[in-house]
Amino acid sequence: MEKNDLIVKSRVEQLDALELDREVLHVLKSQLLSVLKFLPLSWQNKWEPEVDTILQIIVLHLSLRGVGATFGQQLLNIEFFKSQRKSALLAVSIPIILKYIQTRASSVASRTESSKLKKIVDFLSQWGEISFTVGSLLNLLLFLHSGHYPNLLYRVFGIQMAYVSPKSRQRQAGYTHMTRELIWHSFIELLVFVLPLINYHYLKRQVLRVLMLGTRVTKPKRGIEKRITFTINSKCAVCSQRPILPHHMDCDHIFCFFCLQANILADPQFPCPQCGQVASGLSSAKRVCLTAM
Repeated sequence: MEKNDLIVKSRVEQLDALELDREVLHVLKSQLLSVLKFLPLSWQNKWEPEVDTILQIIVLHLSLRGVGATFGQQLLNIEFFKSQRKSALLAVSIPIILKYIQTRASSVASRTESSKLKKIVDFLSQWGEISFTVGSLLNLLLFLHSGHYPNLLYRVFGIQMAYVSPKSRQRQAGYTHMTRELIWHSFIELLVFVLPLINYHYLKRQVLRVLMLGTRVTKPKRGIEKRITFTINSKCAVCSQRPILPHHMDCDHIFCFFCLQANILADPQFPCPQCGQVASGLSSAKRVCLTAM
């Protein structure tokens, strides 16, 4: 089979390979930081550039130098051409080295007393980063048009990806994961729509009635006035806090206005949590009259 037939032309696979490489580095770095988290924070901040650089070099040595493909490419069954592996190693190593030099140069320049050196380092760092960003943007536009060279340095060195074998070109699209996601999202939307319609307080009262079969619930007796005792130590029967705008519902217990009204609106037969007295609608909520002794 000719070389051109093995070249990866799928833009999705090439971009996925780069993204997977970044995710692998992110996962490894997070694991490494979790191991080093007990070291002094000053040590971590001081040696973080070296740790990042060494970690990336180790990953490159285990993947590209050993197998000829990065970990992201191995997951997608693609690789670099054997004749281009040295160039690929150089293209991947250059950003790592330049990033380390930029970080350390900025750190040294910030500690030096020479303002001229600071300006030179800041100028080179800023314009180098801007130039690389603009070049990467232009390369991305060219890549989306032609399907070759997803990375700027890949284009500079003429590096292309190839399938490991002709069978790797046959992509089998599975929709199991997509179907599972659609079903899950539909179920979540159903719950969001249905749950607000359920009267939680009514269901709670019915469940308690079933569980407390031996408890007898009393109903309000009309025409009988009860003397409500309100003192400085009185607590709301619902929230157990000092009652705000104290009310009662034909029993000896006191409620906050909001606690009582909200529960009766949710359940017209709301029972008193203390004695089981059942409300008879909003009319059962009455203000506590304070009389001078």
